[in-house]
Amino acid sequence: MTGKVASGVHSGDIRYFLMAVPPDASVIGSADGDVLTKEAVAALYSNSSDVLKGLNTLGFKDAATRRYQTADGKYHVMVRLLHFGSAQAAQTWAGGDKAQPAWKAFDVPGYPDEKAYDIAMDASLGEARLRGVGFRGDVFFEVNVYGEPPVDHGVLIDRVRKQITRLDTGS
Repeated sequence: MTGKVASGVHSGDIRYFLMAVPPDASVIGSADGDVLTKEAVAALYSNSSDVLKGLNTLGFKDAATRRYQTADGKYHVMVRLLHFGSAQAAQTWAGGDKAQPAWKAFDVPGYPDEKAYDIAMDASLGEARLRGVGFRGDVFFEVNVYGEPPVDHGVLIDRVRKQITRLDTGS
């Protein structure tokens, strides 16, 4: 699996740009990550037919996701990348990502354009969630950290920084 980034344009296997899993973590699913079709991405949303139209309009190319559990078992991490036809399209997608009313926003120091949210305990999941989103060049990214509340903001901030570095440098 290979990839390359030049001037914010990502080429190769989109899974290559998923941030590395820590060596002591346990991967859930495929170690390389899983490719997502635009239909699979759209199915993640309640308004899936509108989302599918939006993906088509923005020149969706491909997507990937990977999940892992931290070595201490405290957190589950899920990363998702959506690759678009241009940086403008990725920025448009990121701009359309809206917080729910109960989500509490917080900053990712050094990255004013990225959004981060503290999402209260979900009784159906038995976990709280932190969510960070943004874009780098032609790729939108989403990082989620699940765990028992309170989930440490530092864990999400660290993962978001690592994902940005991977997208910016390809390494």
